[in-house]
Amino acid sequence: PPLPHPGPFFPSKNRSNSRGGGIGGEAHQAGAVGDWIIETMPSIGRGEEQLPLRLVLPVVLGLLVGSSVAADAEGEEQPCTMSVDGSCPMEQVGPSSISPYANYIQENPVVNPKERPMSAKFINLLSTPVQQYWDNGTPDGKYQGGIHSGETTHGTYTTHVFFFKRKDTGEEVARFTMDADVPMYIIHGNDPKILESEKYKMYVKERDFLLKYKAEHGQPWLSVYPRSPPELKIWKANALGQEHSITSSNGFWDGKEYSTEFQTTLKVVSTKPKVFLIENLISEAECDHIIELARGRIKKSVIGVTSEAYTDDTRTSRTGWIERRESPQMDQMFKRFADVLGMENEQLNSNMNAEPLQVVHYSTNQHYYNHFDFFATGTKNYRFSTLLMYLNNASSPDAGGGTGFPKAFDGKGLKVRPPRGTGLLFYSMLEDGNCDEYLSAN
Repeated sequence: PPLPHPGPFFPSKNRSNSRGGGIGGEAHQAGAVGDWIIETMPSIGRGEEQLPLRLVLPVVLGLLVGSSVAADAEGEEQPCTMSVDGSCPMEQVGPSSISPYANYIQENPVVNPKERPMSAKFINLLSTPVQQYWDNGTPDGKYQGGIHSGETTHGTYTTHVFFFKRKDTGEEVARFTMDADVPMYIIHGNDPKILESEKYKMYVKERDFLLKYKAEHGQPWLSVYPRSPPELKIWKANALGQEHSITSSNGFWDGKEYSTEFQTTLKVVSTKPKVFLIENLISEAECDHIIELARGRIKKSVIGVTSEAYTDDTRTSRTGWIERRESPQMDQMFKRFADVLGMENEQLNSNMNAEPLQVVHYSTNQHYYNHFDFFATGTKNYRFSTLLMYLNNASSPDAGGGTGFPKAFDGKGLKVRPPRGTGLLFYSMLEDGNCDEYLSAN
């Protein structure tokens, strides 16, 4: 089924990957005690084509490049000191050599040649909304959300079958079997007028581009077509262990007052996808402040957005939202996040490039299965990056509560579970403007 905004990316006959309006973010697993995560989605884009950015706590957030920020010389490749020849090959230097908080998910990747992860773009050209179902062997299938007139993209697996019904009459109008070589599926109901329309011909042209792009780049084009490259900053991740130093005048709140000095380092723990560990991003007092603001407002997490949002067993946490303007402490943290992300402070507002801070709470055995953080819905406003912040420590080294990237390191995957106050930054968009389907699943 489609990978929901939290959809599992591990092939399974018994689990559907729900869609949730697009493609979701990273996989989270709770520890022995309740884990707090904060997500914020700042948008990042070109001028009016703003791309959203997401932040998750155990807390990290960020965008901005301003006078208060000083970074190292970006773009210069910094060879890994553990590699004799300086090439820092993945097979020789793993994430645990870079940080005690990072490691492979599994040493020996399991490959299922039949069910392989893929992404598919669905286009609804009918004049009425349709509802999507995964054919899981039951008479009615498993509901995967609705598609209004337009398009949506989500992750799924080869060989999985989806069927679509008109929302008004329940009539089935399309059924598709997922094929890794077929990136786009058009719902037209065999209507002659639609098949002769300029809009249908436009999507056929786009489909030809998608096939060419995948042949050249090895992964599908999931962004809107056509789309220009983003203008917002993407930190370089040329080698494991590469570091970017950040200084800012937007320091910590210690529970009483604010400091005017802040220093941290973005350390590369994965190059594909680009994942950065940011230690000491927020203070103990700031962690407590976020948790207190979130109490009383978190409720069962959903997949998707607006009227199409729904609950699913792929995401079992509780979620709440905090606006930047809710307290001086929140505003100070957002300023710091902007410095870390290399964005202008003004851009990190919900009326600009950022969503409010999303606080997620996981109790024992709760989870958010593999998903993408971006939503591909036919517009140019995509989530560009995600900044996670961890609000509590793990109860034990094996307690869980971490974030995983199953496609990193050639299928060995990357799992990260840093201590309280640490941030984790990763990008959902590539430098050419495409959404990073193959690498940013988490």
